[in-house]
Amino acid sequence: MSKLAPLDMAFLLMENSSRQLHMTAYQMFKVPARQKNAWVKKVLSTFRSSEVAPPFNQKIKWLGKDVASWETVEPDLNYHVRHIAVPAPGTMQQFYDMVSFLNTPLLDRNLPLWDCYIIDGIEGNHVAIMVRVHHAMIDGGGALKLFRAAMNDNAGDKSIRAVWTPQKKKARKRAPRKNQPHLKQIMSTLGKVPAGILGTGTEFAKMGAQSLKLRDVEASLPFGASHTLFNNVARSAARRYANCEIPLADIKAISKGTGTTVNDVVTTLIDDALPHYLKDHHASLDQPLVSLMAMSLRTEDHGATGNQVSAELGPMGEPTASIAKRLEQVHESISRVKKKSSRLPNAARQFYSLLVFGSSAFSDFSSALEKNPSANVLISNMVGPQEQLYLGGMPMVAFQGLPIVPPGGGLNVTFASFNNNICLAIGAAPEAVDQPYKLIKFIESSFQNLQKATTKTRKAAPRKVRRKS
Repeated sequence: MSKLAPLDMAFLLMENSSRQLHMTAYQMFKVPARQKNAWVKKVLSTFRSSEVAPPFNQKIKWLGKDVASWETVEPDLNYHVRHIAVPAPGTMQQFYDMVSFLNTPLLDRNLPLWDCYIIDGIEGNHVAIMVRVHHAMIDGGGALKLFRAAMNDNAGDKSIRAVWTPQKKKARKRAPRKNQPHLKQIMSTLGKVPAGILGTGTEFAKMGAQSLKLRDVEASLPFGASHTLFNNVARSAARRYANCEIPLADIKAISKGTGTTVNDVVTTLIDDALPHYLKDHHASLDQPLVSLMAMSLRTEDHGATGNQVSAELGPMGEPTASIAKRLEQVHESISRVKKKSSRLPNAARQFYSLLVFGSSAFSDFSSALEKNPSANVLISNMVGPQEQLYLGGMPMVAFQGLPIVPPGGGLNVTFASFNNNICLAIGAAPEAVDQPYKLIKFIESSFQNLQKATTKTRKAAPRKVRRKS
């Protein structure tokens, strides 16, 4: 048995019935009608008979109120792997409704914290594989690594592997984490912040920053964002999702032409769309939004499991800035955050992440702190495979995540590169964003406007994004 690391444990402690902290993603495959039944049967049989590797063969064993370890067990794959069909006629909207429904319940903490659904009956001879896994087990970068390892880039390869099977090549053993404060001490200290006295909470944040010498690099402190519609916390397990795809080549053309990064460009599109959504809902914005940015600390030495991620706070563009100016401001902000955070050891960055997540979580329980949030939106960027991938000889035609709504807030925008597209997904509490498809429309518009603003001449009209909801 091995104890959960502080950051892994935090994802358990911050979860409740209205704040699910499992990650969800689905892959969609195009399967010829005459082969579909046999292929689905083979996938189901292979998945249910496969060997299970850590952390998928581990469950939580509580050692105390806020201390737990991983206990190795033999998962019941007939329970964890399920076959379900979308009712006829199997429209994509019906599929999205089913995915939202399946994603709502919490994972059973008496069992390994994951499950898998093979979803059949989707129009156009499509079959989806949806996997839920708790954030205490793995982060987004690690999950993508496992998804990629289960696939192949050869259409002639008919083999089938599950994400929970052992890796073909074992990663080097993770080095022990040093000088990380125990989570019990961290959370008990956070719990001493009086809910109704903001000044005290801010002073604690300053003291925590000083203890890590964060002030020397001017790290952003919690409780500094203005309250917006996006900060309305989830009061139930209900969620709203929407997504779209943007051609990666077009994003790269913008980044190359402006001396920025792909991450800068996509973040700018999000940042530009959010004020428009607020205006559409008769809400004003008088200062830059603050984003909570998830940044990977994962190296090849870490393998794929556990959480190797830091959370950084950073101001975005001015509310009234043009889209071109906004890109400059976002680029400068992200560059500054990355430069400052790079000066800190990983242990300090993860403590700071606990500080940020802890401060955000207070908003779930205190109306006073809800009015002074640490961030307005969680933005996460992951690098996915660019090549065409296959499972059992069938091409994967879509890959999408259902973003986790962050503690103390109601909006998460996650994007990942896949098969020459940027796949952008919105996950929101309906109290914060009740019309995510409208936010997608504003992102589409921002993309078109940024193309025009950063290109002097254009031979053809800007390409449109592909939207889903």
